[in-house]
Amino acid sequence: MDFFTALLAILFIAAIVDLIVGVSNDAVNFLNSAIGSKVAPMRIILLVASLGVVFGSMFSSGMMEIARNGLFNPSFFTFEQVMYLFLAVMLTDIILLDFYNSLGLPTSTTVSLVFELLGAAFAIGVLHSFNQGLSWNDISLDNILNFSSAFTIITGIFLSIFLAFIVGSLVQRLSRMIFTFSIKKSMKKYGAIFCGLSITIIIYFLLIKGVKGSTLVSDDQINWIMTNTWPIVFGCLVFFSIIIQLIMWYTSINPLKVVVLLGTFALAMAFAGNDLVNFIGVAIGGLSAFQAWAGSGIPPDQFQMGVLSQKLATPTWILLIAGGIMVITLWTNAKSRKVTETEVSLGRQDEGEEKFKPNMVSRLLVGFSLYVGRLIDTLLPRHWSKSLEKRFSKDEMEAIAEKDQPSFDLVRASVNLLVSSVLIAYGTSQKLPLSTTFVTFMVAMGSSFADQAWGRESAVYRVAGVMNVIAGWLITAVIAFSFSSFIGMILFKTGTTGVIAITAVAGFLLVRSHIVFAKKEKKESADKKVFSSNLENLTQAIEESKDVTVKNLKMVLKVYSTSLDAIAQEKRNALEKSLIRFKELREQYLKLENKILKYVKKMPKRNLPASRLYILMFNYMQDLHQSIELISESCTEHLRNYHSTPTKEYLARINEIEKGLLHYTDLVCQEISSSKFKHYEDVLRQNLKWKTFIDQTIDEQIAALQKGDFGSRIGLLQMKLLLETKDIFATIQDMYNLYHDYHKSES
Repeated sequence: MDFFTALLAILFIAAIVDLIVGVSNDAVNFLNSAIGSKVAPMRIILLVASLGVVFGSMFSSGMMEIARNGLFNPSFFTFEQVMYLFLAVMLTDIILLDFYNSLGLPTSTTVSLVFELLGAAFAIGVLHSFNQGLSWNDISLDNILNFSSAFTIITGIFLSIFLAFIVGSLVQRLSRMIFTFSIKKSMKKYGAIFCGLSITIIIYFLLIKGVKGSTLVSDDQINWIMTNTWPIVFGCLVFFSIIIQLIMWYTSINPLKVVVLLGTFALAMAFAGNDLVNFIGVAIGGLSAFQAWAGSGIPPDQFQMGVLSQKLATPTWILLIAGGIMVITLWTNAKSRKVTETEVSLGRQDEGEEKFKPNMVSRLLVGFSLYVGRLIDTLLPRHWSKSLEKRFSKDEMEAIAEKDQPSFDLVRASVNLLVSSVLIAYGTSQKLPLSTTFVTFMVAMGSSFADQAWGRESAVYRVAGVMNVIAGWLITAVIAFSFSSFIGMILFKTGTTGVIAITAVAGFLLVRSHIVFAKKEKKESADKKVFSSNLENLTQAIEESKDVTVKNLKMVLKVYSTSLDAIAQEKRNALEKSLIRFKELREQYLKLENKILKYVKKMPKRNLPASRLYILMFNYMQDLHQSIELISESCTEHLRNYHSTPTKEYLARINEIEKGLLHYTDLVCQEISSSKFKHYEDVLRQNLKWKTFIDQTIDEQIAALQKGDFGSRIGLLQMKLLLETKDIFATIQDMYNLYHDYHKSES
């Protein structure tokens, strides 16, 4: 096997990996509406989406030209340079997309491909020009890059952000005004025509507008469809409206579920038709280049690649294999679920734990929107405002058990799928590689905004989340261009050595990413189980509270011991690692704040003591975390500045206090876990004993400080450790008393 045969093999292996990584990122595009509305069991949703992906891959042949000649002028490059260019694009794409998947952020595979092609072509084209003896001023970028095509594609991609948000908002606003949140009543009036129209529009744009790119339809069949477009559309509207009406009359099936599932199929099909080029287009371009060069007899560094400018059909078997890989990934890859969670959480109807933190811009936007809303409200006639308010009232929403509660209803899911599939299919029919991520995400955000899902309780968080995702898209473009340029330059300069080295690094990063992701998912899965189960009785609630309390007490005491040991032996690195780990755990506990309030709502009614226990326990745990964090940070800062260590006498005293605290806390944990409280008096005596001992030690420290036995820095640290330790004893005793009093009142 010669070098370029091996290089082609690497390209196709990279394409397979890119398919897996890319689908993990883009599954959110066609799954989020069905998953968020809980239209069907997960296996049914995946089955419908899989069929759409397979069919869509057959409609993507016409898009492959984008990777071959849409963004750069292949005639400027030799075969060798084009292969380096394609490999730089593939390796950059794999690393970049996998990084975003691990973060759980949806990014645009289209934007990645476009800017990677531009970056690699720019770097290799400029270096090739230098080798020909040209100076920077003599280089014509028009000969290297296809600027007109690139500008059209990039403009279309970024304009789709605003278009998708606006269209999604308008269609959802109109749909909600028609259906309100009382879907059962409104479906009887408008369900048949709405569902029939939705299905007809989806079929029109996917089959009629997208049929030109299919390898399965002959030219005669395409001409017949184009000639009879409007009779087909009218026939579909009448036919499906009648079918939906019959379903409503004679079955209990909600016709909106039919629309959502068909929309999921349509959007998956549109995704595969539009985005498959992002994953295999470059490899197919490499295959075309290799086939043209192999029989030429010309050296690879002299054979010009003008052949890539010609229209070349993509073999159907390659498209089918690619579709199969995408389907397998859809069913097996956990990262696709991670990305889906982000979009669903930003669009859900209820408040709760938010994934993103608010920022100044999100607050300004929300404040401005509230001001504009009040201004419009004052200008509209009062009866209009009341009428609109009534249409958006959630009072008549169908009561659903919490475990079955969707993030949003079927009306919004239908709008998301309908608008997204139409926009993407239209772009595909025009040979424009629209970003399916941009379109579906912004349609979902527009519909959630119009549906008043961003209320006063959640608006700043949701807006901040949308801004973070959009900022990530823009950063993607810069990183993709820069990193692809860098890799292209290395491959151009180093040849075989660079190919082996860069491929090995990409493989290492990919494996490492999956290992880190698996560990992170395991930890997050355990965190999600806390306060997330469906309460069956009060005993279960108290047991979960005890488990969380005992776990946190043990964690806090571990950090406490680490801090004292580090300050005694000047272990700065160990203390800093412990502080980082503690802050991570504390952050996780703070995320439980919203969960606790929702959990209290789930408790059996009229049980004030249990609810009070939960609320106060969270407050006590916050106090405990603050004391430990202050101790840990103070010790860390002390060691970072190389201040003197505590005196031997002080270390002996604090070590004795530490042992007492550990023994005392262990007894408290046993008492809370068992709910027996047989050692109540012993716990009180120990608490009083150690608080008295700490007070005596504080007096001794004050006397030593007045004598000048140690400096102010070490004196401040020693006093702070004692005072915070005393607070820890007091807080743990309060927690113990809380459980003791609760069980006493219940017995």
